[in-house]
Amino acid sequence: MGLKVCCLGSGSSGNCIYVASESTVILIDQGLPVKRVDGCLKALAAPAAPSIIVTHSHADHICQIPAFVKKHGSAVYCTADVYRALNSRGVPENRLIRTEGDFIIGDITVSPFAVSHDVPCVGYALYSGGCKVSVATDLGKTGDGLLDEMSDSDLVVIECNHDEDLVRSNPNYTEALKRRILSARGHLSNAACARAAVYLAERGVGQIILAHLSKENNYPELAESAVRAGLNAAGCDRVRLEVAPPDRMTGLYEIIS
Repeated sequence: MGLKVCCLGSGSSGNCIYVASESTVILIDQGLPVKRVDGCLKALAAPAAPSIIVTHSHADHICQIPAFVKKHGSAVYCTADVYRALNSRGVPENRLIRTEGDFIIGDITVSPFAVSHDVPCVGYALYSGGCKVSVATDLGKTGDGLLDEMSDSDLVVIECNHDEDLVRSNPNYTEALKRRILSARGHLSNAACARAAVYLAERGVGQIILAHLSKENNYPELAESAVRAGLNAAGCDRVRLEVAPPDRMTGLYEIIS
């Protein structure tokens, strides 16, 4: 027994992460076209119809949930803030399950934890068969014990949104938008992600997926290089590292206890 993990797509255009046990499938967020996600589920040989858990109410994480629920009838587990946002978008109340604290879907235990963002937002730790996967995207900082929540994970998906110099020099962004992105309630930079990756690796995390890269203020080679350099400098060069692209799946990670 164990868990399988795959990022189906990650970025400002849409986000969706697949986590599955032998009998349970969970999608973390659903901001990708339904046809595309259906194709991914088929390619992954998903063992069951998926439930959805939601991190927060921004459109790139929830915009396709109404269409997905209409087609598949999936249950959606979410905080009160997301509950209201999805209900206003037409998701029936009988498909929405408001969550507080830990909850169980099939044979996967889901443990939410708060992250710092400009709307109420959570990350998730998922447990099954002695395995643990943690997901934290859309966050501006990693303090307040957040990394300790994830430090005993077999695999972590974490935001690696931007290069700070690219944000500051971006002529298309207002100063207010730059301040938001760079703030503790904005998005995690490559440098901050690298420091987080070292902290996690030194506590046993061996697999890290870098997610939610900015289309304008980052690119995969830069993000991976920054995090890899930090890991290597700390002597953590054996960590498996992958960047989640916006337009295709990552590899499928199989975690066995």
